Amino acid sequence: MHFKGLVRLSHAPLALAYWAGAAGTRLRAGMSPRILMWHGIPRRLAAQFERQLRYLRRQFDVVSLGALADALHEGGAAAAGKVALTFDDGLRNNVSVAYPILRKLGLPATFFVCPALADTGRWLWNQEMRQRLSRLDAAPLERLARALGLPQARAEEIIGWMKALPLAERRRVEQQVRAATRGFAPSEEEREQFDVAGWNDLAALDPQVITIGSHTLTHPILPSLPPEELEREVGASRRELEARLQRPVDLFAYPNGDQNAAVRDCARRHYRVAVTASPSEVGPECDPHLLPREAAPPGAVRLAWAMHRLPN
Repeated sequence: MHFKGLVRLSHAPLALAYWAGAAGTRLRAGMSPRILMWHGIPRRLAAQFERQLRYLRRQFDVVSLGALADALHEGGAAAAGKVALTFDDGLRNNVSVAYPILRKLGLPATFFVCPALADTGRWLWNQEMRQRLSRLDAAPLERLARALGLPQARAEEIIGWMKALPLAERRRVEQQVRAATRGFAPSEEEREQFDVAGWNDLAALDPQVITIGSHTLTHPILPSLPPEELEREVGASRRELEARLQRPVDLFAYPNGDQNAAVRDCARRHYRVAVTASPSEVGPECDPHLLPREAAPPGAVRLAWAMHRLPN
């Protein structure tokens, strides 16, 4: 069954029963392991997020991603019923909002961080571009699209096109977007949603609760990079994180989930485990450098429904 975070009205009673633990006990006991993915947790979603975590703690064996990978390596039933929690992009609200809840509930998680962004405080490029483009009215957005040689003038289509560009070309387009939005100033709400965590924020995280993983240096689309830039983004990010935080970093997440054979080979040279952004069943037969993850849907009841469906 295809699941996109919605629960039909006719399914609501069963979803509530799953959430309460009144149904699905046998299914949960033998369930394939799952790797869940979040990005930011703005403060307005803190209560909803805590309900999700309390549900997961009540119904599943929440373990670190490294422990789940070890259980997969053991094979058999070692990984059944285990769930790992992961957070991409190294956002400050993961430190200020998600981390205190995880610590309070005693649940381990992995934060995937881009060290070059922690250095500069710059947003992920796609988040910056999205917010800048959203400020433009229809006419200037149309002019910008024409200047870029694009027939479409919708922000998401422009960003999707940018993701496929070679890195140098994408950076040139970023400058064009910045030039077209010189008056852009992030709102407080945007900063709360998109600001990245700095080194002091990351250093304060309890390593018994939070494992730090690499999300590359700057969050590029890896298949678009030449070999030397790919090596730098993947390998140097681990070295930078380990040097600055004085803790081992052997887990990796592909930005945007994008990878190919060259990217996977590079990840294998530097990391024990790498995760994608695509939902699928997790099992001992999975390539440890292609472990699938699924985005956690909003709300505890929707999450309960998703956890009792096969990811696809």
